[in-house]
Amino acid sequence: MDKEKRAVWGWAMYDWANSAFATTVMAGFFPIFFKQYWSYGVDVNMSTAQLGLGNSIASLVVAVMAPVLGAMADRGSAKKKFMVFFAYLGVLMTACLFLVQEGDWAWAIFVYAMGIIGFSGANIFYDSLLPHVAGGEQIDYVSGLGFSLGYLGGGLLFLVNVLMVLMPAKFGLADATQAVRYAFLMVAVWWGLFTLLTILWVPEVKTGVSRQGHGNAVTDGLRQLLATFRKARHLRTVFLFLLAYWFYIDGVDTIIRMAVDYGMALGFDANDLIVALLIVQFVGFPAALGYGKLGQRWGVRKAIYLAIGVYMFLTLWGVMMTSKWEF
Repeated sequence: MDKEKRAVWGWAMYDWANSAFATTVMAGFFPIFFKQYWSYGVDVNMSTAQLGLGNSIASLVVAVMAPVLGAMADRGSAKKKFMVFFAYLGVLMTACLFLVQEGDWAWAIFVYAMGIIGFSGANIFYDSLLPHVAGGEQIDYVSGLGFSLGYLGGGLLFLVNVLMVLMPAKFGLADATQAVRYAFLMVAVWWGLFTLLTILWVPEVKTGVSRQGHGNAVTDGLRQLLATFRKARHLRTVFLFLLAYWFYIDGVDTIIRMAVDYGMALGFDANDLIVALLIVQFVGFPAALGYGKLGQRWGVRKAIYLAIGVYMFLTLWGVMMTSKWEF
């Protein structure tokens, strides 16, 4: 495999690596485990509020950090280094979930929020590597490849984790509680190991500007951020895009992180919710590949409009759903 193809696969495999956190932890087991184990004895409505608060705090920290990190990614010559730092912060925090004891909801929220910060911070630098890995005409395809591998990789590990929870004795585990705790450890190992492919196969981006350390990258990032804000005031299209993306991604993240908790509040069985998430992963794999091709054929703008339209329709449907089949 030549260097260009290796870089493409190395980039795409990070989605395979970190999607285990998005699937098994964020969307799958954390909301259930938080409500049934870490919030044991706490009112159901209160535990939902605590989970929402934890997600909000993590999102707020990421929102404050993201512009500076994004500017650093554009300006600095250490994109991969910063990505690796945040990725392994997420790996460490995910492993620490194994250590949080029953009833320790505050520690669970703290560790989880730090994991989200690591996950999101790494994604900022990961995304910034894409233009250096793929040419202009390849970007849609390579991006779709990453998404599809993410669904597949996250789905495969999630499948194993679900089987562990449903049949703990088959895996030498005492009960479903122990299975979930070991699932968190497995996510950490999966994320950490497959990130090594990105480290080995994706070259660091060189800007040609001398750097004396990460401190310079931070300073340059802040300068770049201020310059961008000054220009954005006079660029209506840029401002509207950023505002629209903020609303969009906040909605998507809320659904990913709170869907299972919402389903439990409606009285759906936790196992049914987990199976639904598992189905999503394997539907998402071919869908992401196909959507990359659709973007090339229709154009990115039309493909985005279609996706957002479908997403809005399904979200409104979710507000009115009453059965597990709709979930």
